[in-house]
Amino acid sequence: MFRPFTTAQAPEVGMTPDTLRTSRVRREHHGVYVESFLEPDLDLSVAAARLVLPEDVLLDGVSALHALAVEVGEPRPSRFVTTHPHQVRRPGVRVRRVAALPPTTDGRVVAPAHAFLTAAADLDLDLVELVAAGDWLVRWGATSWAELVGITSLARGRHVRRARRAASLVRDRVDSPQETRLRLCLVLAGLPEPDVNPVIEVDGRRVGRVDLLLRRWRVALEYEGDQHRTDERQWNVDIARHELLHEGGWALMRVTGQRMEHPRAVVSEVVRALRAGGWEGPEPVFDAEWHRLFPTAR
Repeated sequence: MFRPFTTAQAPEVGMTPDTLRTSRVRREHHGVYVESFLEPDLDLSVAAARLVLPEDVLLDGVSALHALAVEVGEPRPSRFVTTHPHQVRRPGVRVRRVAALPPTTDGRVVAPAHAFLTAAADLDLDLVELVAAGDWLVRWGATSWAELVGITSLARGRHVRRARRAASLVRDRVDSPQETRLRLCLVLAGLPEPDVNPVIEVDGRRVGRVDLLLRRWRVALEYEGDQHRTDERQWNVDIARHELLHEGGWALMRVTGQRMEHPRAVVSEVVRALRAGGWEGPEPVFDAEWHRLFPTAR
């Protein structure tokens, strides 16, 4: 039996009342059980909760993002939304009551743009994680930047400013949360915003794409995940592309996870490259929010 069941359903799955009192099963909620060998995860928690919640519940917020394969924040307790008038209290579950249910694509999970909006109310998610969630939803076609901006601009209530700000920072074609983090590390310090994954040419020859590009000042940035090192073909392609960029007079910065442990140094290096390319903007601003979002490793 690979799904939760109620006490009433127990005989149908071969469980006697005595079995329900043994270690063979684990109680998820009052009157709801799963077999003990099943590892607790979001899908199991959600399925168990649905057996004790109002029929109209939709998965919401961060939990909905996880159901959409956007793994930011902690999906549990499972978040739901319902029109049921009575307060519902269950361990490991948060239920939000509304007058009318938000849009849904499958009748079980709120629509992606709404999941983004309600996730903004979860203060366990910081701004970078929220933007990364939006980037991922847009990148894979679950929603669009215009839809995120539209739904947040019309929304009312707590944390709506946070949702609007995050939506305004979402971009298309972002390939990873690490790229989001690197881009925001620069932008929130006051540097010019780079283009995301643009095609770059050198002497009329297409070199390929780079993660972030400050074209006017001929500065390119690449976030080097571990696959760039372990995939031999990718490694050789990267080397050839980087050599062409250098030959074309581009400044290329290769940023790794280890380098991002010292984000202020990364910003300072980008500033030096921008200055060399003729940028005359102000010095970066490392305010309290920036330090909170991009702490230096100790």
